[in-house]
Amino acid sequence: MTIDNPSDLFLYELSGMYDAERKSNHLVGEILGKAEHSPLAQILRAQQQQGQQKIQNIETCFAMMEMEPAEVPCSTLDGMRAEFQAFVGQRPSAEAMEIYAVDAETKLAHFGIAGYRGLIDKALLMGEMQCAQILQTNLVQKQENAGTFERISHELGQRVAMQV
Repeated sequence: MTIDNPSDLFLYELSGMYDAERKSNHLVGEILGKAEHSPLAQILRAQQQQGQQKIQNIETCFAMMEMEPAEVPCSTLDGMRAEFQAFVGQRPSAEAMEIYAVDAETKLAHFGIAGYRGLIDKALLMGEMQCAQILQTNLVQKQENAGTFERISHELGQRVAMQV
């Protein structure tokens, strides 16, 4: 993919976010597989459903622009998955897995927030108002997710501190 102008850059970054959302959803599924009996399982399942919607929203943006996503691998998510697999290899306790899951979800949310903010700005500058609105929906979900997992992290921290 040749990047000759801001429109090309937008499509490149949108393609990267598309890959990130697909990999993120897969990672949430892997984490869920290791935290199936955790109180977080229901929240993680909801994250997977939201993830599917975010992927569909990005596909809608591409369709509206009559473009196809380019192959732009998201190395950040590849690294997060490798980190998760290394963590699982340490055979963590259920409590440690729960804390890890919350921290991973928080990281995923904040990564998405940064990405969507840039994409929305570029879409608006290009006059792609409908795409910007769709991406705004994804951003709001990421912000809500960040808040949810930050709250859960705090609660888990308090619970663990009380056990010590």
